[in-house]
Formats: sequence, C-alpha cells, structure tokens
Amino acid sequence: MRRLSLLSAVAVLTLLAAPLVTPASAGQYNSAPTHQTAMSNAFAKHGSASALSLNNNAIDQSNLRFGGKTLPGFQTNSAPTSQSATSHAFALHGDASATSVNTNEILQGNGAFGRKSPFQSNSAPTTQSAVSSAVSIGGDATALSANSNGVSQGNIH
Repeated sequence: MRRLSLLSAVAVLTLLAAPLVTPASAGQYNSAPTHQTAMSNAFAKHGSASALSLNNNAIDQSNLRFGGKTLPGFQTNSAPTSQSATSHAFALHGDASATSVNTNEILQGNGAFGRKSPFQSNSAPTTQSAVSSAVSIGGDATALSANSNGVSQGNIH
C-alpha cells in the first residue's frame, strides 16, 4: 500500500514539474490544414432541377504568452485551405438552377510580452474553385459560382 502511494506522489510531482523544465525554445505551434470538396448533380425530366454545393470553413488560431524571463522560441500559425465546389443541373421542360459556394474565414494571432521576443509567423495559403453549370430545355437556366476568403493576421511583441 505504501509503495503505491509513493509511486502516485512521484507521478504527480513529475507532472507538476514538467512545465518548469520545458525548454524555452519549445515554442507554440497551431496547424489546421483543411480540404473540402462538395459536388452536386440534379436532373429533371418534367420539372425543375436544383443543385447546391457549399463549403464553409472558419479557423481561429492564437498563441499568447505573458511575462517571464524567457519566452517560447517561436509562435507559428498555419492554416492551408483547399476548397472545391461543383454543381450541375439539367432540366427538360422545367427550370434548372446550379449554385456552388466556398467561404473561408481565418483569424491568426501571436502575442508575446516579455524581455525577449520570439520568432512569430502566420501562414494561410488558400485555394478555392467554384464551378456551376445549368442547362434547361423548355425553361430558365441559372448558374451561380462564388468564392469568399477573409484572413486576419497579427503579431504583437
């Protein structure tokens, strides 16, 4: 029984002391690679055909460190994003509508307040593709493709 208690005490002390002996160069790193694909097809023989492909992506990455003699060696955020939306609609004796939309919002920030400032970097390369086609024989055809990308990046030291 005493050995188990002593072993538990050593384990707890080890877990508590680990952050104190972690090297300052360990740094802070966030990574959120995203790949999204949406495809839709619609076919109508005697009516309307409607196809919708939609990708939404929102990422918030932050590294924050206050005080102390040493700060992390680096603060890095990475959010590569690839989005593809494709819609096709075909209607015979009806209306055809195809819509493809990609939205991407990324917020990245690094903050280090102390004696020595670390290396800070943000990266958010984005590739977006939206393709829509609509064909109607005997009705209206509408195709809409849209991409939206918003990125906010900041470093403070």
